[in-house]
Amino acid sequence: MMRTQVNFRSLLLAIIVIVTATHARAADPTLVSQETGPLAEDWDYAPAMRRTAATFQGREGVVLHVGGSMTIANPYGTWARSGKGKTPEDAAVLKWMHTEARDKTDGWWLCRTEVEHYRAYTSESGLKSAMLLAGGKRGLPTLAAMLQDYRPRIVTLECGIYDVEDGVSLEVYRRNMAQALDQILAAGAIPLLNTIPPFRAQRERTAQFNVALRSLAKERGLPVLDLEREILTRRPEDWFGPLMDRIHLTASDGEVGPGSEPTPENVRRSGYLLRGWLTVRKIAEIKRRVLDETP
Repeated sequence: MMRTQVNFRSLLLAIIVIVTATHARAADPTLVSQETGPLAEDWDYAPAMRRTAATFQGREGVVLHVGGSMTIANPYGTWARSGKGKTPEDAAVLKWMHTEARDKTDGWWLCRTEVEHYRAYTSESGLKSAMLLAGGKRGLPTLAAMLQDYRPRIVTLECGIYDVEDGVSLEVYRRNMAQALDQILAAGAIPLLNTIPPFRAQRERTAQFNVALRSLAKERGLPVLDLEREILTRRPEDWFGPLMDRIHLTASDGEVGPGSEPTPENVRRSGYLLRGWLTVRKIAEIKRRVLDETP
Protein backbone atom coordinates (compact mmCIF):
# COMPACT_ATOMS: atom_id res chain seq x y z
CA MET A 1 0.00 0.00 0.00
CA MET A 2 2.79 2.43 0.94
CA ARG A 3 4.67 1.64 -2.32
CA THR A 4 1.50 2.30 -4.36
CA GLN A 5 1.04 5.69 -2.69
CA VAL A 6 4.67 6.63 -3.33
CA ASN A 7 4.43 5.58 -6.99
CA PHE A 8 1.21 7.54 -7.41
CA ARG A 9 2.75 10.64 -5.85
CA SER A 10 5.82 10.29 -8.08
CA LEU A 11 3.63 9.98 -11.15
CA LEU A 12 1.53 12.98 -10.11
CA LEU A 13 4.68 15.05 -9.50
CA ALA A 14 6.06 14.09 -12.93
CA ILE A 15 2.80 15.14 -14.61
CA ILE A 16 2.84 18.49 -12.78
CA VAL A 17 6.45 19.14 -13.86
CA ILE A 18 5.68 18.31 -17.50
CA VAL A 19 2.52 20.44 -17.59
CA THR A 20 4.26 23.37 -15.90
CA ALA A 21 7.20 23.21 -18.29
CA THR A 22 4.86 23.01 -21.27
CA HIS A 23 2.90 26.08 -20.15
CA ALA A 24 6.13 27.98 -19.45
CA ARG A 25 7.43 27.09 -22.90
CA ALA A 26 4.20 28.21 -24.55
CA ALA A 27 4.27 31.47 -22.61
CA ASP A 28 7.85 32.26 -23.62
CA PRO A 29 7.90 33.48 -27.25
CA THR A 30 11.69 33.27 -27.38
CA LEU A 31 11.67 29.54 -26.69
CA VAL A 32 8.84 28.91 -29.15
CA SER A 33 10.30 31.03 -31.93
CA GLN A 34 13.70 29.39 -31.70
CA GLU A 35 12.09 26.16 -32.85
CA THR A 36 9.43 27.46 -35.23
CA GLY A 37 10.76 30.66 -36.78
CA PRO A 38 12.19 34.14 -36.33
CA LEU A 39 12.13 36.20 -33.15
CA ALA A 40 9.39 38.82 -33.17
CA GLU A 41 9.91 42.58 -33.47
CA ASP A 42 8.94 44.88 -30.60
CA TRP A 43 6.34 46.49 -32.90
CA ASP A 44 3.58 45.34 -35.25
CA TYR A 45 4.68 45.80 -38.85
CA ALA A 46 1.49 44.50 -40.49
CA PRO A 47 -0.58 47.75 -40.62
CA ALA A 48 2.14 49.84 -42.28
CA MET A 49 3.11 47.07 -44.66
CA ARG A 50 -0.51 46.53 -45.71
CA ARG A 51 -0.60 50.19 -46.75
CA THR A 52 2.61 49.71 -48.73
CA ALA A 53 1.35 46.49 -50.29
CA ALA A 54 -1.79 48.27 -51.48
CA THR A 55 0.36 50.37 -53.85
CA PHE A 56 2.18 47.36 -55.35
CA GLN A 57 2.20 47.14 -59.16
CA GLY A 58 5.02 44.67 -59.69
CA ARG A 59 5.47 40.94 -60.22
CA GLU A 60 3.73 38.78 -57.63
CA GLY A 61 6.01 36.49 -55.66
CA VAL A 62 9.29 38.11 -56.72
CA VAL A 63 11.54 38.37 -53.66
CA LEU A 64 14.90 40.04 -54.20
CA HIS A 65 17.84 39.30 -51.93
CA VAL A 66 20.09 42.37 -51.95
CA GLY A 67 23.32 42.18 -50.00
CA GLY A 68 27.02 41.52 -49.78
CA SER A 69 29.16 38.41 -49.51
CA MET A 70 26.75 36.69 -47.09
CA THR A 71 24.03 37.00 -49.75
CA ILE A 72 25.98 36.11 -52.88
CA ALA A 73 27.34 33.05 -51.04
CA ASN A 74 25.79 29.86 -52.41
CA PRO A 75 25.11 28.42 -48.92
CA TYR A 76 22.68 31.27 -48.17
CA GLY A 77 20.02 29.80 -50.47
CA THR A 78 20.87 26.12 -50.02
CA TRP A 79 18.09 25.37 -47.54
CA ALA A 80 15.51 27.19 -49.67
CA ARG A 81 16.49 25.28 -52.80
CA SER A 82 17.24 21.79 -51.56
CA GLY A 83 17.23 21.72 -47.77
CA LYS A 84 15.70 19.07 -45.55
CA GLY A 85 12.82 19.35 -43.12
CA LYS A 86 10.47 21.70 -44.98
CA THR A 87 6.88 22.07 -43.82
CA PRO A 88 3.95 22.40 -46.26
CA GLU A 89 3.97 26.16 -45.53
CA ASP A 90 7.68 26.35 -46.39
CA ALA A 91 7.08 24.52 -49.68
CA ALA A 92 4.12 26.76 -50.53
CA VAL A 93 5.95 30.05 -49.94
CA LEU A 94 9.00 28.81 -51.87
CA LYS A 95 6.75 27.97 -54.81
CA TRP A 96 5.18 31.44 -54.52
CA MET A 97 8.72 32.89 -54.64
CA HIS A 98 9.42 31.12 -57.98
CA THR A 99 12.25 29.16 -56.34
CA GLU A 100 14.36 27.33 -58.93
CA ALA A 101 12.70 29.10 -61.87
CA ARG A 102 16.24 30.37 -62.53
CA ASP A 103 15.09 33.54 -64.22
CA LYS A 104 14.30 37.17 -63.30
CA THR A 105 11.46 36.06 -61.01
CA ASP A 106 13.69 33.81 -58.85
CA GLY A 107 15.46 35.90 -56.23
CA TRP A 108 17.51 32.97 -54.93
CA TRP A 109 18.95 32.53 -58.43
CA LEU A 110 19.52 36.27 -58.92
CA CYS A 111 21.53 36.69 -55.71
CA ARG A 112 23.91 33.75 -56.26
CA THR A 113 24.50 33.65 -60.04
CA GLU A 114 27.69 35.53 -60.82
CA VAL A 115 27.66 38.04 -63.67
CA GLU A 116 31.18 39.17 -62.79
CA HIS A 117 33.58 37.59 -60.31
CA TYR A 118 32.12 38.18 -56.82
CA ARG A 119 29.08 39.98 -58.26
CA ALA A 120 25.65 38.53 -59.00
CA TYR A 121 22.50 40.25 -60.28
CA THR A 122 21.42 41.57 -56.87
CA SER A 123 24.44 41.06 -54.62
CA GLU A 124 28.13 41.91 -54.55
CA SER A 125 30.92 40.94 -52.22
CA GLY A 126 32.07 43.93 -50.17
CA LEU A 127 28.77 45.79 -50.52
CA LYS A 128 28.54 48.95 -48.41
CA SER A 129 25.49 51.12 -47.83
CA ALA A 130 26.65 53.89 -50.19
CA MET A 131 26.79 51.35 -53.03
CA LEU A 132 23.05 50.73 -52.69
CA LEU A 133 22.60 54.29 -53.92
CA ALA A 134 25.57 54.72 -56.28
CA GLY A 135 26.14 51.16 -57.55
CA GLY A 136 28.76 48.59 -56.67
CA LYS A 137 32.47 48.58 -57.52
CA ARG A 138 32.02 45.45 -59.63
CA GLY A 139 29.03 46.79 -61.54
CA LEU A 140 26.17 45.95 -59.21
CA PRO A 141 23.21 48.12 -60.31
CA THR A 142 21.82 50.70 -57.91
CA LEU A 143 18.97 49.60 -55.70
CA ALA A 144 16.68 51.97 -57.64
CA ALA A 145 17.60 50.22 -60.90
CA MET A 146 16.99 46.76 -59.39
CA LEU A 147 13.58 47.84 -58.12
CA GLN A 148 12.65 49.14 -61.57
CA ASP A 149 13.97 46.08 -63.39
CA TYR A 150 12.62 43.27 -61.20
CA ARG A 151 9.56 44.98 -59.63
CA PRO A 152 9.67 42.82 -56.49
CA ARG A 153 6.99 42.20 -53.88
CA ILE A 154 9.57 41.82 -51.06
CA VAL A 155 13.23 42.84 -50.79
CA THR A 156 15.54 41.31 -48.18
CA LEU A 157 18.34 43.75 -47.39
CA GLU A 158 21.65 42.65 -45.84
CA CYS A 159 24.19 45.46 -45.67
CA GLY A 160 26.45 46.89 -43.00
CA ILE A 161 29.26 44.60 -41.97
CA TYR A 162 31.65 46.21 -44.46
CA ASP A 163 30.55 49.67 -43.32
CA VAL A 164 31.55 48.64 -39.80
CA GLU A 165 34.85 47.13 -40.92
CA ASP A 166 35.81 50.06 -43.15
CA GLY A 167 35.08 52.76 -40.57
CA VAL A 168 31.99 54.33 -42.17
CA SER A 169 30.41 56.66 -39.61
CA LEU A 170 27.18 55.62 -37.96
CA GLU A 171 25.52 58.83 -39.14
CA VAL A 172 26.41 58.20 -42.80
CA TYR A 173 25.38 54.54 -42.58
CA ARG A 174 22.03 55.40 -41.02
CA ARG A 175 21.34 58.03 -43.68
CA ASN A 176 22.20 55.65 -46.53
CA MET A 177 20.09 52.82 -45.13
CA ALA A 178 17.15 55.16 -44.52
CA GLN A 179 17.27 56.25 -48.15
CA ALA A 180 17.50 52.65 -49.37
CA LEU A 181 14.53 51.56 -47.27
CA ASP A 182 12.47 54.52 -48.46
CA GLN A 183 13.24 53.63 -52.09
CA ILE A 184 11.91 50.13 -51.52
CA LEU A 185 8.75 51.44 -49.87
CA ALA A 186 8.21 54.01 -52.65
CA ALA A 187 8.27 51.14 -55.15
CA GLY A 188 5.39 49.45 -53.29
CA ALA A 189 7.66 46.64 -52.09
CA ILE A 190 8.06 45.35 -48.53
CA PRO A 191 11.59 45.59 -47.10
CA LEU A 192 12.84 42.74 -44.93
CA LEU A 193 15.76 44.34 -43.12
CA ASN A 194 18.52 42.09 -41.76
CA THR A 195 20.55 43.24 -38.80
CA ILE A 196 24.33 42.78 -38.92
CA PRO A 197 25.49 39.49 -37.39
CA PRO A 198 27.92 39.91 -34.49
CA PHE A 199 31.41 41.01 -35.56
CA ARG A 200 33.83 39.99 -32.79
CA ALA A 201 36.53 42.53 -33.62
CA GLN A 202 34.06 45.44 -33.43
CA ARG A 203 31.21 44.24 -31.23
CA GLU A 204 30.39 47.67 -29.80
CA ARG A 205 30.16 49.36 -33.20
CA THR A 206 28.17 46.47 -34.66
CA ALA A 207 25.70 46.74 -31.79
CA GLN A 208 25.38 50.50 -32.36
CA PHE A 209 24.72 50.01 -36.08
CA ASN A 210 22.05 47.44 -35.26
CA VAL A 211 20.35 49.82 -32.83
CA ALA A 212 20.17 52.27 -35.73
CA LEU A 213 18.69 49.61 -38.04
CA ARG A 214 16.02 48.63 -35.53
CA SER A 215 15.18 52.30 -35.04
CA LEU A 216 14.77 52.83 -38.79
CA ALA A 217 12.55 49.77 -39.01
CA LYS A 218 10.40 50.77 -36.07
CA GLU A 219 9.94 54.31 -37.41
CA ARG A 220 8.63 52.89 -40.70
CA GLY A 221 6.83 49.85 -39.31
CA LEU A 222 9.04 47.33 -41.14
CA PRO A 223 9.65 43.62 -40.55
CA VAL A 224 13.15 42.71 -39.38
CA LEU A 225 15.15 39.51 -39.51
CA ASP A 226 17.31 40.22 -36.48
CA LEU A 227 20.37 38.09 -37.20
CA GLU A 228 22.30 39.54 -34.26
CA ARG A 229 19.56 38.59 -31.77
CA GLU A 230 18.97 35.22 -33.44
CA ILE A 231 22.64 34.26 -33.11
CA LEU A 232 23.16 35.62 -29.59
CA THR A 233 19.91 34.06 -28.34
CA ARG A 234 21.01 30.61 -29.46
CA ARG A 235 24.68 30.90 -28.50
CA PRO A 236 25.14 33.90 -26.18
CA GLU A 237 28.70 33.05 -25.18
CA ASP A 238 30.19 30.79 -27.87
CA TRP A 239 28.68 32.08 -31.14
CA PHE A 240 32.11 32.79 -32.67
CA GLY A 241 33.20 29.66 -34.50
CA PRO A 242 29.95 27.70 -34.60
CA LEU A 243 27.88 30.48 -36.26
CA MET A 244 30.32 33.23 -37.30
CA ASP A 245 33.85 33.16 -38.73
CA ARG A 246 35.27 36.70 -38.55
CA ILE A 247 32.77 38.68 -40.70
CA HIS A 248 30.96 35.77 -42.38
CA LEU A 249 28.41 33.19 -41.36
CA THR A 250 29.64 29.60 -41.09
CA ALA A 251 28.55 26.95 -43.56
CA SER A 252 29.23 23.48 -42.17
CA ASP A 253 30.13 21.78 -38.91
CA GLY A 254 30.80 18.09 -39.47
CA GLU A 255 27.63 16.48 -40.77
CA VAL A 256 25.58 19.67 -40.28
CA GLY A 257 25.48 22.03 -43.24
CA PRO A 258 23.35 24.77 -44.83
CA GLY A 259 20.89 22.22 -46.23
CA SER A 260 20.42 20.20 -43.03
CA GLU A 261 17.13 19.81 -41.23
CA PRO A 262 16.60 22.99 -39.16
CA THR A 263 16.41 21.34 -35.76
CA PRO A 264 17.16 23.51 -32.70
CA GLU A 265 20.58 21.87 -32.45
CA ASN A 266 21.46 22.10 -36.16
CA VAL A 267 20.70 25.82 -36.45
CA ARG A 268 23.21 26.37 -33.62
CA ARG A 269 25.95 24.82 -35.78
CA SER A 270 25.60 26.48 -39.21
CA GLY A 271 25.18 30.20 -39.65
CA TYR A 272 23.95 29.86 -43.23
CA LEU A 273 21.43 27.19 -42.26
CA LEU A 274 20.14 29.53 -39.56
CA ARG A 275 19.82 32.54 -41.86
CA GLY A 276 18.46 30.60 -44.85
CA TRP A 277 15.78 28.84 -42.82
CA LEU A 278 14.80 31.98 -40.91
CA THR A 279 14.52 33.96 -44.15
CA VAL A 280 12.05 31.47 -45.63
CA ARG A 281 10.03 31.44 -42.39
CA LYS A 282 10.03 35.26 -42.16
CA ILE A 283 8.87 35.68 -45.75
CA ALA A 284 6.08 33.17 -45.12
CA GLU A 285 5.10 35.16 -42.02
CA ILE A 286 5.05 38.44 -43.96
CA LYS A 287 2.99 36.92 -46.76
CA ARG A 288 0.51 35.49 -44.26
CA ARG A 289 0.18 38.58 -42.08
CA VAL A 290 0.35 41.30 -44.73
CA LEU A 291 -0.83 39.82 -48.01
CA ASP A 292 -3.16 36.96 -47.05
CA GLU A 293 -4.91 37.91 -43.81
CA THR A 294 -7.79 40.38 -43.78
CA PRO A 295 -7.28 42.88 -40.95
